[in-house]
Amino acid sequence: MSLIPFGFWAASGAGAAGLYVAVGSGPTMTTSGNAVAWSAASLTWSSFRIRAVAYGSELYVAVGDSGQLSTSPDATTWTSRTSGFGTTQINQVIFGNALYVAAGADGKITTSPDATTWTSRTSQFGTTGVFSVTYGNSIYVIGGDDGKMSSSTDGSTWTSRTSGFGTTRIQGVTYGDGLYVAVGNSGTMTTSTNATSWTSRTSGFGTTLIAGVAYGDGLYVAVGHSGTITTSPDGISWTSRTSGFGTTNINRVAYGDGLYVAVGNSGKISTSPDGTTWTSRTSGFGSESIYGITWGQ
Repeated sequence: MSLIPFGFWAASGAGAAGLYVAVGSGPTMTTSGNAVAWSAASLTWSSFRIRAVAYGSELYVAVGDSGQLSTSPDATTWTSRTSGFGTTQINQVIFGNALYVAAGADGKITTSPDATTWTSRTSQFGTTGVFSVTYGNSIYVIGGDDGKMSSSTDGSTWTSRTSGFGTTRIQGVTYGDGLYVAVGNSGTMTTSTNATSWTSRTSGFGTTLIAGVAYGDGLYVAVGHSGTITTSPDGISWTSRTSGFGTTNINRVAYGDGLYVAVGNSGKISTSPDGTTWTSRTSGFGSESIYGITWGQ
């Protein structure tokens, strides 16, 4: 199953097998084969934040501030690429159906079949920021500020959708088991079976910001501010969990190799085999914030 953390990974080949990659401020990147012991990785980006990382087609792709985008076959040796964003911030990147999709500020999205040559697309967001992107059931979905949402069957032509968020920012979106789940500010959550018609759900976050959502092994996991985690087997009924973050904000969550991995501010990482019991890990980020997490196989 291909997922997002906000993160997204796609296990599609032999690359650096079984490798988790975490990225964040500093800029900082660490990698781990088991999500327990983490080692520093080298990605020279001056003072720019690394905001997201994805894996697909035997390649890791890292994106961040000032339009920075780099690729690596092993998460060790990285090559800078021309992203098509200029100096505009890139917030998210995914891989799905043989296509990489990067999304960011000012409504910008670019796509690439190889992560080397990127083509700008019209998101239907105007200059409104895009903060989330996913792929599932042959549909790409993006969400962002002012509750804006668009979908596409090919990554090239995008159609605006009514998200059910009103003017509330959409922070994350994922797909699993026939259901799209979108999350965002003020504890807002909606679900859809077709990425066109969306239904509001009770997230268990109250008015707390939901920063990310992922699906894996029959379970949806949502994470957000004040260390909040909720889980659901169906995307409709949600149960609060103890995250191990205390009141520290959680920024993203992902699933890979039998583990859910949640990452957040102050370098905090927690892992869980079932989404219920979470164990804190030493991330190697120190006090830096972790913004993205992926797993490549």
